[in-house]
Amino acid sequence: MTHVVSFKATEKQIKEIDNAVRGGDFTSRGEFLRALLRQVEHKRLSEEAKRDIDEARKQEGKPLDELF
Repeated sequence: MTHVVSFKATEKQIKEIDNAVRGGDFTSRGEFLRALLRQVEHKRLSEEAKRDIDEARKQEGKPLDELF
């Protein structure tokens, strides 16, 4: 399911988006914004994974009854 979302952007931001589209990096403004959102989500998930790895390293070698 998709939704239409409206937002306000500065003229400079719109020019940047349009330049990326004209340059062939994206097929439309919408594709640009979806790619940007995917990058944000990927970064968030990567940060969560790093925290999980750090937590697992802290627990390494502890008896199971101390982990819960």
